[in-house]
Amino acid sequence: MAEYWGVTVADIFNSMPERFRPEGARDVAAVFGYDIKDEGKWQLTVKNNSMALEKTDDLSCCVATMAADGETFVGVNVGKVDATNAFMSGKFRIEGDMVAFGKTGRLFRKFVLAGKGMTTREYLADMFATIVPRFKAEEAEGLDASFAFALGGADGGQWSVFIKDKACTVTTTIEGKPTVTLEFNDARDYVDFILGKIDAQSILAAGKAAAKGDINMMASKWPLLFEKYKDPLGGNVKEQELLTLKKTISINQRFATGPVMGKFLRGLKDKKIYANKCPQCGRLQLPPREVCAECRVRAADFVEVGPKGEVRYMDVVYYAMPDPLTGVARETPYGSINIRLDGCKGNETLPHFIRKDQIEKIQMGWNEMQGTRVRPVWEENRSGDIWDIKYFEIDE
Repeated sequence: MAEYWGVTVADIFNSMPERFRPEGARDVAAVFGYDIKDEGKWQLTVKNNSMALEKTDDLSCCVATMAADGETFVGVNVGKVDATNAFMSGKFRIEGDMVAFGKTGRLFRKFVLAGKGMTTREYLADMFATIVPRFKAEEAEGLDASFAFALGGADGGQWSVFIKDKACTVTTTIEGKPTVTLEFNDARDYVDFILGKIDAQSILAAGKAAAKGDINMMASKWPLLFEKYKDPLGGNVKEQELLTLKKTISINQRFATGPVMGKFLRGLKDKKIYANKCPQCGRLQLPPREVCAECRVRAADFVEVGPKGEVRYMDVVYYAMPDPLTGVARETPYGSINIRLDGCKGNETLPHFIRKDQIEKIQMGWNEMQGTRVRPVWEENRSGDIWDIKYFEIDE
């Protein structure tokens, strides 16, 4: 069997069971045919959220059949041949019910060459291409909202997801005034975030991302509206055995904070909050880090900021994981906030907590709107610890 870009027609068909998405087959009950010139014919049966594939000589029972030569078929699947151009030029054609065959596009995850990673651009293309197939219309009753994504960097771009009348559409621009806008300085961070490699708090705390508008819509509604994105490479990664060892460790230890974090912690004892300044780009980092997260140069100059500021982001936490040091879980719900202290700019924020009885009063801010002003409430006896600030409260 001939190879095209290192892939055979059989490779595409053999990988179909692993790439099958049952969630994309909920309303599909049909038999589809594939007639690949000089390679053979395959029959795909989809029913009850499952699939069966067999090589055959008879495709007469198929509701629709795709016909193409091997190079075109492989090229479209590995992204080397533009599907629209191939269809318009007649290199592949659909015989039968074209609308029915269109549903096959949401039945499978993207084909990825074994051992080959995906670029940021490829991931973004796949993530946004699968948004409509992953949409759960039953969760969108009465919803009229738009989600905008502004992803920076060489591989970035802009996308909008519109939801209205229980339908979902995606565009490659940001239009009108979105309900909520998610911004990432580097599109790669967005990909890693979606793949679960980095968490939202880390990105926000580092000033690498920001959310504007109705952030609760993004935090609470988006996970209900869409099936979770599945990494096309997930099926190619062999699962590792999880080894666990239960031990109770009780060892007296001392940890060196280093000169930068040490300066920050000592300042808290005196009710002072220090950020450090990048000598190259001038941005402030809070809490201070050894090097600028953007320029990657040492940042040794300190600037006192705050202590008051405005709330830029808040999570209402209903499930608290036990503290790894004490084993005690916080009383829920509590408000985890990111505060842009006076003197800081952009998305450089300090994570902390809001006074419990003020959660409902907090207004998150963004560029066009100021967030609720807050001030720290200090512990009487301070020891040089982030908890020298008990919490923040509204500055009334």
